[in-house]
Amino acid sequence: MKKLFVRTATGIVYVAVIVLAMTLHPYAFLALFMLVAGLSLHEFHTLIRHNNGTEASARHPEKSFSRWLEIAGGIYLFAASFFYASGKISEIIYAPYLLFLIFILIAGLYHKKENPVNRWAMTFFSQFYCAGLFSMLNFVVFDPTNKTYHPYYGLFIFIFIWLNDTGAYLVGTTFGKRRMFPRVSPLKSWEGFAGGLVIAWMAALTLAYFYPVVSWYHWIAFATIIVLFGTWGDLVESLIKRTYGVKDSGTLLPGHGGILDRFDSMMLATPVIWLYLRFFIQN
Repeated sequence: MKKLFVRTATGIVYVAVIVLAMTLHPYAFLALFMLVAGLSLHEFHTLIRHNNGTEASARHPEKSFSRWLEIAGGIYLFAASFFYASGKISEIIYAPYLLFLIFILIAGLYHKKENPVNRWAMTFFSQFYCAGLFSMLNFVVFDPTNKTYHPYYGLFIFIFIWLNDTGAYLVGTTFGKRRMFPRVSPLKSWEGFAGGLVIAWMAALTLAYFYPVVSWYHWIAFATIIVLFGTWGDLVESLIKRTYGVKDSGTLLPGHGGILDRFDSMMLATPVIWLYLRFFIQN
């Protein structure tokens, strides 16, 4: 019961913070997700490098510097995407980030004790997976035509993910027998996936009734994309954790794990939703 209470309380705070930050003001959204992007990079580096906080940093100060430099680079990418998507500045804002990536390649020439190609691969993957995918949320919440801030499509991504998670858990734990991806996530079932999808479809039809500006079939497609790619996003992060032998990406969110554990579905669904919006709704 204590674990359930902690998990529920954390979930309520988590949902409230996201909803408030996204609806309160664009800069509240910016501040929250700059923090989220930075924390996700920190967790990712902990996973892949098996660092152990202060002790590892004391033994390898150059690793600590590299980690914080890459975290700063990822935070900058999110902020740059925010100001570019909002129309406040041109694409030149990405120039420092481009120079940062070039610096990473040059710096690899001077690393003598480790495999520099592996360092490059991990750095560029972490920038894409954490900073890059999070940054795509900026292009969802800003209208591409008039550059105004409309957080609702971004919020709907989270809402559909939460509904899918709830439906998948309830149906999966009750009826789940056919394992979906046992090599990566032994508990996921096809019955749970179907339950989450049906709940998301029901929510999509409800939204279509109250928000008829967007046709019902777009809402159904929206929900389907989020459930499908959100599930893949969850599996991608599960594979990363299984590869490095950890249960959760972190402990920041009691009862839920780390930042990556909570945002993995959103990270993969967001760029696909942006593509759908651009091709079918905002064109």
